[in-house]
Amino acid sequence: MSAADFHQILGVTPDASAAEIKRAYKRLAMRWHPDRNPDPQAHDQFRRVREAFERLTQPAEDEATDNAAEASPPHKPRQSRPRGPDHRQDVTVDLTEAARGTTVTVTIEGREPCDDCDGSGQRSYGRTNMCGSCHGSGRLRRNGKLETCGDCGGKGFTTDNSCPSCQGRGWQPADRQLVVTVPPALLPGEELRIAGQGGPAPDGGEPGDLYLTLRTRPHPLFRLQHHDLHVAVPVSIFRMLAGGAIEVPTLDGLREVLLPEAATSAEIRVPEAGFPARGRRKAGDLVVHLAPQHPAFLSKEQKAMLEMAEQVLQHQLASQSPALAAWNNLLDAHR
Repeated sequence: MSAADFHQILGVTPDASAAEIKRAYKRLAMRWHPDRNPDPQAHDQFRRVREAFERLTQPAEDEATDNAAEASPPHKPRQSRPRGPDHRQDVTVDLTEAARGTTVTVTIEGREPCDDCDGSGQRSYGRTNMCGSCHGSGRLRRNGKLETCGDCGGKGFTTDNSCPSCQGRGWQPADRQLVVTVPPALLPGEELRIAGQGGPAPDGGEPGDLYLTLRTRPHPLFRLQHHDLHVAVPVSIFRMLAGGAIEVPTLDGLREVLLPEAATSAEIRVPEAGFPARGRRKAGDLVVHLAPQHPAFLSKEQKAMLEMAEQVLQHQLASQSPALAAWNNLLDAHR
C-alpha cells in the first residue's frame, strides 16, 4: 500500500504535517475503537487507521524493517503483534436452546478513551501540594544529617498531573451489549470463541478474544449425561405386563415407544434420540427409565379380571413362570 493510500485512510492531504496526521489519527481512532464502536467492521477499520498512522509517522523505521524482512531467510517467522488479554465468561441457556441453537445477549466490560484528556491520562495543568514527608522544606533529617527528600526531590512540593476524570488511566469504563449466535448442538462446558471482543488492544497491537463457556439450566424432564438424555417415565403396571406403545418426550416432541410384554428391564434405550450430533460427534441416545405405577385401589371388575388371569397362570405355570412352578414344588415337598 502506498503513502497516498495511507493519507487517504486518515483523510489528510499528501503534504499534511505530523501534527495534522496525529490529530486525524486520534479522531478516527476514537471513532473506530472496538471498545467504543459496536460495528462489526470497527476492528478492521481501527487496524487500518493505526497502520496508516504508523507508516506515515515512522517511514524510515518501516523502510528499514521492510529491507530487513526481504534480506532475512524465508523460513524465519515474523514477530507477532502484541495482543490484548483474552476474556472468559459463562453464558446460560435452556437445554433445548443448546440443542437447537439460539442467540444470546452478553454484557462485555469495555473501555473508551477519556474525553477530558484525549486518552493520555494527563491534564495540561498540575495540582501542586506541599510534600507531606518534609512539610515543604525539601529536606529530611536522618542519622543527625539533613538529606534531600526523596518524595519531592528537594522541591518541597509535589505536582499531580493525572486526569481527575479517569484517575490517570486514560480510559473510562464502557460496558456494551453484544448479540452472539450459539450454534446448534453445543454441549455444556464447550467454549465459543468471539474474535477481537476480549481485552483492549495495546499500542501497535490488536484486541484479545472473548471465550464464552456454555452452561445449561436444569430441565424439568431431561438429565444430560455426556450426550445421552435420561428421562423418567411413569408407566402403569398393567402396561408393563401387557406391553404395548407408550409416549415418551424428546427434545423434538413426543415419540411412541413399544414396550415388550412382561418387560423385565426398567430401562429402554432409543438410539440417536438424545442430544443432537455435531461435527464428528454422533447423536446421543434417549434413555427411558420406566417407573411402574400401581393403582391406588382395584375395582370389582379389575379384581375379577386379575383373578381370572391368576387362574390361567396357575394352569400354565411351568411354561409361563418356571420360578413359581419350582417354588410350588418346594412347598409340596415341605408339607
